Amino acid sequence: MKKNYILIFTLFLSINLANAQNDCPGNWLSAQGNTLIDSSGNEVILSGVNWFGFETQLSSFHGIWSRDHKSVLQQIKDLGFNSIRVPWHNRMLEPDAAISINSYGTDPVSGVSPMNAEESQFTKPIQLMDALVQWCQDNDLKIILDCHSRNPDAYLEEKRWYTTDFSEERWIEDWVFLANRYKDYDAVIGMDINNEPNGRIDNAEGARWGTNDPANDWRLAAQKCGNAILEANPNVLIIVEGIEAYTKPDGTETSYWWGGNLQGARDFPVVLDNPSKLMYSPHEYGPTVFEQTWFNDPTFPQNMPGIWEEQFNFLNTNGTSPLFVGELGIKTQGGKDEIWFTTFIDYIAEKKLHYTFWALNPNSGDTGGILANDWTSVVQWKMDFLEPILYPPIPNCTGVLSVNDVELENTIQLFPNPTEGFLNIKSRLPIERISIYDLNGRLINKVNFNINPNNNIHKIDVAKLASGFYLAKIETNNSQTVTEKFIKK
Repeated sequence: MKKNYILIFTLFLSINLANAQNDCPGNWLSAQGNTLIDSSGNEVILSGVNWFGFETQLSSFHGIWSRDHKSVLQQIKDLGFNSIRVPWHNRMLEPDAAISINSYGTDPVSGVSPMNAEESQFTKPIQLMDALVQWCQDNDLKIILDCHSRNPDAYLEEKRWYTTDFSEERWIEDWVFLANRYKDYDAVIGMDINNEPNGRIDNAEGARWGTNDPANDWRLAAQKCGNAILEANPNVLIIVEGIEAYTKPDGTETSYWWGGNLQGARDFPVVLDNPSKLMYSPHEYGPTVFEQTWFNDPTFPQNMPGIWEEQFNFLNTNGTSPLFVGELGIKTQGGKDEIWFTTFIDYIAEKKLHYTFWALNPNSGDTGGILANDWTSVVQWKMDFLEPILYPPIPNCTGVLSVNDVELENTIQLFPNPTEGFLNIKSRLPIERISIYDLNGRLINKVNFNINPNNNIHKIDVAKLASGFYLAKIETNNSQTVTEKFIKK
């Protein structure tokens, strides 16, 4: 007798834009006090990496000259990151913005040949960004878009969110354009609306907080831009970074990393039309980037938690906002930098902070990368640091899936079902990957297969799973994907 099970769960679904809105309401994220929750109310934590390049003259990912960009994205996911922060510059959206991507050679990780065949047909930066969004939508990788500068490679020069040749209005219009473009893609989960507004107290052109002067008050600009984005896409997170220097109401002057000083939010909080879509974001670096005074304090590193609490974590402590550390990184092992990094990693774990490591790219002058100079090898000691603060994937779809245990029997068979120890999967087609999810859509286990076994039967050990219902997503080597229910006794 045929049985039909209706399971409500959060799970990866391969979808296209045509049916996304109808069949997949979207697993959007929201702030609930200092916790980030998904559309089902489950707590989630963003643990990702930056892949830069769109903010430079190239207006596309760096490393695309050496790797197939989809292979790199898969490597990011395979390393255990659940999100990616993508810096970009506003000029890349102009009508005459152009890119040129070569297609040649074999990707050293995936074996794809020639690399970037589809991408070589792109002539506009936005086309490559579209391809990024689609891949991440299809593969459960969340995206934070980061407006890094108005002009390419100008992030070290631009202190505010506008320049003499690029107005605040154009900056907001560009964000609204992207919000509309990707509003049906719940992979695009956050808009980091301006990277590292900065300026010392004595710099008249610097970004300020709480002055009520539209020319320099970053808080006012963040509210204006954030609400405009939410009008276009009410689901996306508005991520607001700190500034460099802040003058408290009592006249006390404070200074910290560019974008890292959020003390102004204590006195003058950002107010959005939907407060649950606000997420504050500091940046944090060690002495390799700049030898700040606190690194030479005789109490270092014991002094750091107090500094972090004062500069930004008070927002987490008092339940105002979850915190997203959009940038942190380390270049070399040993010394004071590793002491700082170890201390901060422990702090991130303890406080349950969200983060994207800077950077994937080996060509970062400040930190180097997760990838070595060959754009392929992994710098394992960095991943060893990050491994304790990697969190499960956050699926890109919440919906209702009908799982039929008979109709797919001729293609895929699971047995015994229910099972106590091993789950056998028999397929007439070679299986490339099997992923096990719980009914909340959380990935429990993933196994890749390079060789098809005798009798086409694959085995997965599920003995350690708790009793209950699970889903097996089976991907064959001809890109067919089926999802089957099984029961662990």
